[in-house]
Amino acid sequence: MEWMRNLKHGKLEGHHLFLILTSIFIVLTSVSYYTGLLVLLSALIFYISFVVGKRLYHVLELNDLLDSLPTLEGKRSKIEYIFGLSLMVIGLLFLLLDILWAGGVPLFDLASKRFLSPIYTMLSRFLILGWAIVVASKLFLDKIRVIIYSLIFSSAIMLLGYRTSVMVLLISTLFVLYYTDRVKNRELLLLTSGIFLLLLIVSIVKLKTLGSGGIPLLSRMDLTMSVLDIIVHNFNGVFNGYLTYSAIYSYLGMTPGPRTVVANSLGIYGVTITPTVFGGVIGDYGILGIIPYFGILGMLMGFFYRIAESFKGIYLGVYAVMLSYLLVSIETGILDLDVIMYYIFGFLLCIYVIIRKFRCSS
Repeated sequence: MEWMRNLKHGKLEGHHLFLILTSIFIVLTSVSYYTGLLVLLSALIFYISFVVGKRLYHVLELNDLLDSLPTLEGKRSKIEYIFGLSLMVIGLLFLLLDILWAGGVPLFDLASKRFLSPIYTMLSRFLILGWAIVVASKLFLDKIRVIIYSLIFSSAIMLLGYRTSVMVLLISTLFVLYYTDRVKNRELLLLTSGIFLLLLIVSIVKLKTLGSGGIPLLSRMDLTMSVLDIIVHNFNGVFNGYLTYSAIYSYLGMTPGPRTVVANSLGIYGVTITPTVFGGVIGDYGILGIIPYFGILGMLMGFFYRIAESFKGIYLGVYAVMLSYLLVSIETGILDLDVIMYYIFGFLLCIYVIIRKFRCSS
C-alpha cells in the first residue's frame, strides 16, 4: 500500500493519518454499518482530494518560488520567530487571565471550568500556534530541548482542563520536528506512543474524578460515534448551517456553543457533546455535504502540505497545527472559532504564495 511505502521510504502524510484514524474509530466502536460507510467515504474523499491538492502545487510550478521567496535564513526567520513568540506571550497572558476569571484552576477544580471565558480560552490557545511557528522557524533548536519545552507549555495549558489543547500542542510540535527531519519514522512512532499514553492517563484521571465507569478513551470514542449515528439517522441536514454559525457567534455570547446545541437537540442539558467532524457536516449540510466539504478540505490540506514542506517556517507551523486539529476533530469536530481561523489563515498563506508566483512570472 502507498502509505506503508511512504512510512518505510519517506514521510507519513496527513491523508494517510486521517484515513488510518477514521478506520480505527470504525473498527473499535459499535457504530452502525451505514454510518461507518459514510465515515469511510468521507475519509476516502479527503484522501483523494489531498493527493489532488499536492498535484496542484506542481501544476502551478510553485517550486520555482524557492529561489525568489526567502527561506529560513536572515530576516524572514527573525520575523517569523518574533511573530511566533508574540503569539506565545499573548496565549500565556490570556491563560493566566482565564484562570483568574474562573476563580480557580479547572484541572483541579472542575466546578470552576464552567466559569472560563470563551474569549480568553480562545486567545490562550495562541500559545499552541505560536510555539509551532517558533519551532518551525528556529531549526537549530534540538529535539530534546523542544520536547522539554513542549511538555512545560502543555502542562501550562492543561491547567484549563481541556485535553484537546494539550494533545494539539504536543502533536503539532511532533509534526514540525518530523517534517524538518529532526525525528525519524521510528522516533515518530515512539513519541506518538508517549502522547497516547499521556492521553490515556489523563482520561483515566478524569474518569476517576467524575466517578464514571467504562474503558478510558474507548468509552469516549463509542459515545461520540453513537451520537454520530443519531445525527445520521435523525438529524440529517436539520441544523441548516446553525452548528457552524454557533461555532462563530457563541464567542460573542449570541448563541450557545455548537456542542451545547447538539446536546440540547438530543434532550440532554448541562453538558456538551461532540458530534465528530462528520456529524457536524452531516447535521449542517446533509449527507451530500460530505462531498464538497471533505473535497475542499482535502485539496487545501494537500496543497498547503507541499507549500509547508518546501518553505518551512510559518507555513509549516500553521500546517502542523491545522493537521493536528484535523486529526483530533475526528472525535471533537471543527467547531471552534480559533480553529476555523487557523484554517482561514492557512488558506490565506496559500493565496499569498500563488500571488507571489504570478508576480514573479509577470
